[in-house]
Amino acid sequence: MAYFEYFPVIGYDVRGEKSSKRVQSITNVLVRTRKKLNVLNAALFEQYFITDADRADILAHKYYGDSTLHWVILYANYMNNPYYDWPLPYFDLHKFVAKKYDNINAAHHWVDSDGYEVDETESGATAITNFVHEETLNDAKRAINIIRPEYISQILKEFKKLTI
Repeated sequence: MAYFEYFPVIGYDVRGEKSSKRVQSITNVLVRTRKKLNVLNAALFEQYFITDADRADILAHKYYGDSTLHWVILYANYMNNPYYDWPLPYFDLHKFVAKKYDNINAAHHWVDSDGYEVDETESGATAITNFVHEETLNDAKRAINIIRPEYISQILKEFKKLTI
């Protein structure tokens, strides 16, 4: 099931000219269901660690047998933007960091032995480079929840009700 399949259809003037109206049926992509669909029970989820080879559509095919359900994986993890919310593969991360920073090996911040951010003058402070900082942020995105396959039909029914 494609993400927008159950969204309502509305009439919309595609020309935008007062003298020659032409109304077409389009999908209302502005319907919001994020706060309405409430999946909180941990038993509904399976923990998964994203590798560099993983994509949402591949995981959807692996777990649900349907790659068009990729949006369910993103939705269950509150990922609104698949380009920035999904972890980057190492090669792409390296390119991203090189573009963002003049020197990827420069100190981004310093931490103490307990991992707390401190001033560089603190005794025993260790420098965290720009690359290591961005890699840590990227790796934090790798642990996700996948809705168990036996519950997917219920989730889709609830989603359909919310978008009508």
